[in-house]
Amino acid sequence: MAGPERIEWRRSFPSRALGTLAWYLVSATLAVLLVRALFGDEPETQSSGAHNPLADLPMWTAGLAAVGAVPVVLGVLRRPRVGANHFALTVRPGWVRTLVLPWSRVGEVAAIEAGGERFLAVRLLEGLDRTGSNPGWIDKNVLRELAKVSERQVRGVAVAARLRDFNGSPDGQLAALAAFAPDQVQIANRL
Repeated sequence: MAGPERIEWRRSFPSRALGTLAWYLVSATLAVLLVRALFGDEPETQSSGAHNPLADLPMWTAGLAAVGAVPVVLGVLRRPRVGANHFALTVRPGWVRTLVLPWSRVGEVAAIEAGGERFLAVRLLEGLDRTGSNPGWIDKNVLRELAKVSERQVRGVAVAARLRDFNGSPDGQLAALAAFAPDQVQIANRL
């Protein structure tokens, strides 16, 4: 009898991402309205006949607000993800990219708590094996937040994800990962 080929943790409702989007929309709207109120009546040309750059300020402010909304909207659409198969652990800690971490590089997967919030912490093994994705600066955003709260718990951690972004208990989530992890990978619940 064969089991599933892969698992993926169920994601919770994106209340945090939607709250960030609502905050951004309100702030950007207020900024655009303020600039429009201050510079909306500017004439297109100055008295000398030259173009008045202040007349373009409301349009440029609205454009910048629209461009600034892109990462916030992507945060709602591309939510964090954790999955596994017999080859690799896949983690998307934020909205930018999904990391494929082969089990041969993973040393430990642990559920930890710091500052009243729960995290999934992944430690990678040092060695010559460089297959899969290498976490970059943008992939370590959640890890940097975790380091602000507990520097001791993040030593050696390469990637972290918030457990509140997923449904289910940490025990069940870690058990699902343990079903696919090889024996040399340590699975720990430190909550």
